[in-house]
Amino acid sequence: MDPPPTFGRTWVIQCKHRRDGDRGSAVGTPDLQRVNGTARQLYGADIVLVVTNGRFSARCPPLATQLHMHLADRRTLATWASGTRPLWELLPRIPAPRSCHR
Repeated sequence: MDPPPTFGRTWVIQCKHRRDGDRGSAVGTPDLQRVNGTARQLYGADIVLVVTNGRFSARCPPLATQLHMHLADRRTLATWASGTRPLWELLPRIPAPRSCHR
């Protein structure tokens, strides 16, 4: 079976599990800095996404914007997992995939 098409983009997705979900500790800016430090340099990522079953600290969204990263908290993750909306509609600044010609 062929892998799904990436439409010419390389994604790096880091998942951060929190035992207590959104009641547990928030994902913080050090987590984003670590992901950013490897995603583009080592893996050549075009799109960097950090996903958590919890929440992000208040300082994460501005840093993510500055670093051109994307965040998906438990609400976004639940919507994505429900299959009702594609990921590019849930994350700002990600265009819909281009058509794939094989």
